[in-house]
Amino acid sequence: MSRLVFGLLTSLIAGMPLRLGYVLARMLTEAHFRLFPSRRHAALANLACAMPRSTRRERMRVARNMMYSYNCMLFEFFRLPHLTRDELLRSVEVVGRENLERAVAGGRGVILCSTHLGNWELAAVLLAHWGYTLHAVAGVQLSRWFTPAVRESKAELAIHTVAPEDGYRKLLRALEHNDLVALMVDGDIYSHGATVEFFGREMRFPAGPGVLAQRTGAQIICGYCERLAPGRFRIVMEPALDPAAFPTTAALNAGVAAIAERHILGHLDQWCIFRPLWDGVPATESSPEGAARSVEA
Repeated sequence: MSRLVFGLLTSLIAGMPLRLGYVLARMLTEAHFRLFPSRRHAALANLACAMPRSTRRERMRVARNMMYSYNCMLFEFFRLPHLTRDELLRSVEVVGRENLERAVAGGRGVILCSTHLGNWELAAVLLAHWGYTLHAVAGVQLSRWFTPAVRESKAELAIHTVAPEDGYRKLLRALEHNDLVALMVDGDIYSHGATVEFFGREMRFPAGPGVLAQRTGAQIICGYCERLAPGRFRIVMEPALDPAAFPTTAALNAGVAAIAERHILGHLDQWCIFRPLWDGVPATESSPEGAARSVEA
């Protein structure tokens, strides 16, 4: 049943004029901001750490833009299954593809680390269109009811979803086959974390990137997919991090965290994360019950 409803939604939204979809995303931003207080409080708490010298009014403006970006991402996400390969390729410019190709040539698989910036799902679909097999770690997607339908839809594009409870075994096997493994480093689906410095404060960070890279020798590429304009995107892939160049797993994870921080700081308006990342955020910024879990899409 969920697959049927998901298919109907994708067909309906794919048939909507592009400009209308973004207009609706803008119109619904204030409702998103007002009707989801836990998301609003979490975003403001995180921005207090990411923008320590800003005023509350400035953070409120950025939080609204974050929610607009998330609305846009949902609209774009439902259109993805109906985009042709040519349509997708025309909508995206890529910086650093050669970095990925060099890392894949190493033969040990590649670990892709990203944050919830712009449209991370579109980046995964583009990689599939390039012919790569991608294994993405993801928890609940859109909602628990929709999750099976979303995963089936991705599997048709050679994007294999790995549940957090599956552990490292499937990911290690994927890297042995020289496939790509995608990890979102600002999500909340990991059970084992490491402490890193993030925006000047200690934060729990997924241990997966460093652990997988050190065990397998796979290189890590950090990147993001930003929205340049309605229906226009840029994917950036940084030069690879070689695990052999880092003395410890902790040092490698710290390197990934530093790059993720730089990406977020440069695109705060498109950072779609709505859970508090730091413990002990000011009471005036966080909701009493805490923010809702971030939802992968």
